[in-house]
Amino acid sequence: MALQKTFENQESGTSNGYYRIREVGTYYEKDKDEPVSLAGTFVVEAYDYDTRNPLEYSHVSGRAPWNPEGVGVYSLALPDAEPVQNLIIKAYEHLKTLPEFDGATDC
Repeated sequence: MALQKTFENQESGTSNGYYRIREVGTYYEKDKDEPVSLAGTFVVEAYDYDTRNPLEYSHVSGRAPWNPEGVGVYSLALPDAEPVQNLIIKAYEHLKTLPEFDGATDC
């Protein structure tokens, strides 16, 4: 499972991106007499869709640093205890609600 979306490349052009969730983590907190707090975190990495090469932060002298949009750590609140597979599906659904993934499609 992954998302496909165009992105602005280092040359200020447009390329096809392939975004995948690399890591999923969960957070559980329960204090006495308080409701349970559940959250999921996930790490998103990106690849050039055509070459399958990873898209990574780069800095060229005399040019502003470039970091691919959408790459990073995200989190979402969980309504109840979710199996891990459901967390991954929910993570991709959550990404598609964010502005940086507007227009992304499943691939």
